[in-house]
Amino acid sequence: MAVGVSCTEIQQHRVELVENYSKHLTRLLDVLFNVGAVTEEDLSFIRGSAVRGERECMRLLLDVLNGRGEESCRAFLYILQSVQGETTNPGQPNQLEHLKKHKDILARQHSLVDYLSIRGHNLGQDETWYLTDITFSRQAGYASTSQFRHESTGVGDAFRTRTDEICVFRDVYENLLSKPSSGVNMLSGVAGSGKTTVVRRLVREWAAENTSTKIVLSLAFRELNLITQEQSLQDLLSDHYIHLKPVLNELLSSKPSRFLLILDGLDEFCYPLNFEHTPKCSNPERVQPVQSIVVNLIKGILLPGVSIFLTSRPHAVSKVPPVLVSHFYSLLGFSSAQQKQYFEQNCSSPEAAAAVWASVSSHKPLLLMCHIPAFCWIVSTALLDGGSCLCPDSVNANQPNSSLGPSELLLSSKPVTITEIYCCFVKSIVLFHVQGRCEGSHHTRLQHAPHVLGEMQPILKSLGAMAFRGLLERRFIFESADLSSFNLDSTKISQVFLFEILKEDRASLTFEKGFHFIHTSVQEFLAALYYVLQSLSGSDPFLGLQPSTGQYLQSAFKQIASAFNKFSRPRRLFRRRIKKALRCGVHHQSGHMDLFCRFVCGLLVPRARLILNGFFPDGPKMHLLRCQPSPDPTPPFLLHLLHSQLQSSTLSPERQVNVCHCLYEAQDPGLSQRLQGWMKVLSQQAPGQSGSLNRDWSELAFLLQLSSDLQVLNLDAQGLDADGLRRLLPVLPLFSTLSLGQNPLGSEGASVLSLVLRNPDCRIQRLWVVATGLGCEGLKILVEALKENRTVTDLRMAINKIGDDGAGYLAELLRTNCTLTDIRLRDNLVTDKGAEVLMAALKENTTLEYLWMFDNKFTKDGVKKLKEFANTRPNLDIKVCV
Repeated sequence: MAVGVSCTEIQQHRVELVENYSKHLTRLLDVLFNVGAVTEEDLSFIRGSAVRGERECMRLLLDVLNGRGEESCRAFLYILQSVQGETTNPGQPNQLEHLKKHKDILARQHSLVDYLSIRGHNLGQDETWYLTDITFSRQAGYASTSQFRHESTGVGDAFRTRTDEICVFRDVYENLLSKPSSGVNMLSGVAGSGKTTVVRRLVREWAAENTSTKIVLSLAFRELNLITQEQSLQDLLSDHYIHLKPVLNELLSSKPSRFLLILDGLDEFCYPLNFEHTPKCSNPERVQPVQSIVVNLIKGILLPGVSIFLTSRPHAVSKVPPVLVSHFYSLLGFSSAQQKQYFEQNCSSPEAAAAVWASVSSHKPLLLMCHIPAFCWIVSTALLDGGSCLCPDSVNANQPNSSLGPSELLLSSKPVTITEIYCCFVKSIVLFHVQGRCEGSHHTRLQHAPHVLGEMQPILKSLGAMAFRGLLERRFIFESADLSSFNLDSTKISQVFLFEILKEDRASLTFEKGFHFIHTSVQEFLAALYYVLQSLSGSDPFLGLQPSTGQYLQSAFKQIASAFNKFSRPRRLFRRRIKKALRCGVHHQSGHMDLFCRFVCGLLVPRARLILNGFFPDGPKMHLLRCQPSPDPTPPFLLHLLHSQLQSSTLSPERQVNVCHCLYEAQDPGLSQRLQGWMKVLSQQAPGQSGSLNRDWSELAFLLQLSSDLQVLNLDAQGLDADGLRRLLPVLPLFSTLSLGQNPLGSEGASVLSLVLRNPDCRIQRLWVVATGLGCEGLKILVEALKENRTVTDLRMAINKIGDDGAGYLAELLRTNCTLTDIRLRDNLVTDKGAEVLMAALKENTTLEYLWMFDNKFTKDGVKKLKEFANTRPNLDIKVCV
C-alpha cells in the first residue's frame, strides 16, 4: 500500500514538530494511548529514553507512529491541534494568527481521501491534477415536487429544468466565498455523487487563498448525531474548534456575516427538524437541543447574516422549506467523457484505464451508473488489477492443468451486474489491500483467493451484520462499542472497510472513536452479503444482530431454535427470509434500502457468488434455491416473487423501477421479453386511445438501458406528457431517431428535450415532434438548445402552430447552425412574413437541403417568391403550396 497523506505530512514537518511540540509530549502520549494509536509497549520504549531529553523522545514517537501506519498518524495530527489549543496563552496570539492556524487545521482535516491508496502517486504532493471536474446546475430555490423521485433519476440531467443555470465548481466557490452573501445554499446529489468531496475541495481552496474575507466552519451531521445532551451553539463550536476558542465569541457577536457554516450530510441527521414549532432562539449562549440549533441557524434566527451551505441526498432535501433556500445546486454527475477522463487519471497505467473503460462502456447499465463518481472509484478498485481477480477462468485459462469445475465455467471474464462489480470490489480489497496480505505475486494471491476468502469469512460476516443493523436503524456512524459487540476491534480488514473519525469529549478530556463505511453502498452490499450468507446457511439474519458477548442462555436457546428450523421447513423459511428482505425496499419510500434489495437478489445468482468462491460454505444449499447450473441459474422462486411485486397495483412507480433493477441483478431472462412486450404495445397503439393511457415510463427507461442495439425510439401517440418524458430522460440521448409525434408535450416537454439536446452524450440525428403542442414558446426553447447541438440533422415539427414568430426563431437558428439538413414545417400557420424571414436566413445558410412547408398560410405571391428563391438554390429542395 502507498504511504498515506498523514504519514507523509509528519515526515515533511518532522523538524518543526520536534521543535514546537516536544514540550507537550506527556499529554500527547496519554491521549494517543487512550485512543489506541500507540500501545503500552510503545509508551515504555519512548519514556525509556527520557534521559536523553524531550526532543529525542518526540523523535522516537514520530518513528513509532510512522511504523504504526496511516491511522495512527491521522490520529496524531487530529490530536495535535487540540493539545496545542489547551496550552496556548489566549493573550499572546492576535486574531489573524488564530485564523491562519484555523485555515491550516481545516485544510489538514479536509484533505482529499484515497481510502485504499489505489493511485500510483501521493495525494499530499499534488492532489488537484487528478480531480475530474464535475458539472452543477443552479437555480433560485427549489421545487419540492421534484425531490421525491427515486435517486437513480437524479443522475445526469433529471432534476434540471428550463430555469436552471449550468455552472462548475469555481462558480460555486465564488458565490459562497468571494461574494458578499448570506442565507442558505443547498447542494443536492445522490449517494456517491461527490458532495463531501466538493466540501473538502471548497475548504482546501479557501485555506490556500488569501483573497476571501470569509471564515469557514464545517460540521458534519454525522458528528452532530453524537450529541445527545442539550448544548449551546457557542459551546458546540468552541468544542469543535478549540484553537478558535479565544477569539470565536468575539467574531460571532461582532461579525457573523463573515462566517460560512458548512453542514454536510443532512440526509444522515437522525433528529427531526420542526421548522414550525421549534422555539425561536437568537442567543448563541442558550442551551438547547442540537436539532433546535440547526433549525434556528437555517431560519436565520441564530447568527443572522451567516451564510450556510447544506449538502443532502435528494430524498432529504424537503426537510428544509423551499422558502428558506436562496440557491439550490444539483450535482449532475459525470458525462461519458468525464468518466473516461476519471479512469485515465486514477488508474495506475493507460493500459489499465483502457481496460476498465472498455468493460464499462460495453455495458449500458454500468455506463449509466458511472455517472456517479463514487461508483467510478469502486469500479476502478474492482477492475484495476486487470480484471483477472474477477473470475477463476481468467486466472487459469492459459494453464494446461486447470482444474475448473463446471460451475466455475459459468463465469465470463467481465462482470455484468452491479452485484458482480461489488463482489469484485470486496475480493480486490481482501486480496490486494488488506495490510499483511500484500506478499506474493499477483498470480499467487489469485490462486489462494478461495482460502483467503474462507479465512476472512467470519470477519466479513461480522462487518455485514453490523452494516445490516445500521441500515435497519438508519445509522451510518458506529462507535467502538458497536465494533466490540461484533468482535471487530482490531481486525485489519475492518480497518480497510471502515473509516475512523475522532470526537473529543471535553468533559473528560478524552477522545471517542467513531467509524463509518468507506461508502454507503459498501455498507448496503456487506449487509446483503451477510443476509444471504445467513439465509443460505439456514439461520435467521436478524438473530445475528445481537451483541456477541453475554446472554449465553439466550444465545444457546436461539441456536437450538435455529437448528430446529433447519430440519423443519428449510425451503419455506429461506423463501420467507428473502421475501422479508425485499419487503424492506417496498416499505422504505426514501429508497435507502433499494440497493440492499438489489444486492440480495444479485447474490442469489450462483454466478455472482462464485466470484467470492470460498466465502460461501462448500456445497451451497442448492435445494433451497432450486437452481440449475445452466442455462437458467436464477432461482425460479425469486423471479416469481419479483414478478408478483411488479404486478401489484399498490406499488409506486419508484418502487416498480427498483423491482426492475432487482430483476436485472437476478439476471431475469424475461426482461428482454418485457421490453419486447413494451415495443409491441407501443407499435400497436392507436392515436385515438392516447388520452386514456397510464404508462410507467420509468420502467420503460430502465428496460431501454438493457438494449444495446435499439437505435430508433418511436413513442408516437402514447399520451406521453412532459413528466413522462422527464422520466425517460436518462436514455433519450442514446437513440439516433427519436419520434414523439401526437403527444401533449407543450413547452414543458420542449424544456426536457432541450436537456436531451444539450447532453454531451447526445446521439440524436432525427428528432420528430409532429403535433406535440410546442407552439411558438416551445420552439424558442428548442432553438436555443439546437444552437449548441451538433448531432440533429432532421427536424420534423409539423402541426405545432409556431406562426411567424416561430419562423423567426428558426431563421435565427439557420444563420449559425451548420448541422441541420432537413426541416419539415407543414401546417404551422406561417404566412408570407415568416417566409421572407426564412429566405433571408437561407441566404447565409448553405447546409440545409430540404425545407417542406405545405399547408401554411401563404398567398399566391408568397408561394411564387419561395419557388423563385428555390430556383436560385439548386441544392435546396423547397416544397410549398397555397
